[in-house]
Amino acid sequence: MPRSSPWSRDAAMPFHLLQNELQRLLEHYLGPVEYRRPQERPTDLEPSSWSPPVDVYETPDELLVIVEVPGVDPSSLDLAVTGNVLSLKGIKQAGDLPEPMLRVRERVFGGFHRQVTLPNEVDFDRAEAAVDQGVLRVRLPKRTAAPTRTIPVRPA
Repeated sequence: MPRSSPWSRDAAMPFHLLQNELQRLLEHYLGPVEYRRPQERPTDLEPSSWSPPVDVYETPDELLVIVEVPGVDPSSLDLAVTGNVLSLKGIKQAGDLPEPMLRVRERVFGGFHRQVTLPNEVDFDRAEAAVDQGVLRVRLPKRTAAPTRTIPVRPA
């Protein structure tokens, strides 16, 4: 029986990451692409110089939205909820070095605006958000289901 190498387990991972990055770039420059995944995905609302990646996890008790925002001042982040849509805005500042000193620029700066459509069972009143080491975590507890009640029927 052939032995499995560590590469065989993770051989698809680099290609999956490349595919996701290419899809994100195409959507950013060309607009929405028809081959989207079936689940609802976060969206960019305004064209910007950069767009932070967003992951959404769901457990039986809560939804967890994780956004990579390295270099973004947490005080510049703005989270808002309209209906069942979570909006995230922020600005990544370029810094204080003068442009004439710049020789190579690979980092991106500017504002961004992302939206994530969430299920209706989220209890936004108990939502919590925190930034740690450039990663924003938004915890959105689910509403507790109302207990089933019976309604007695009386004769007329």
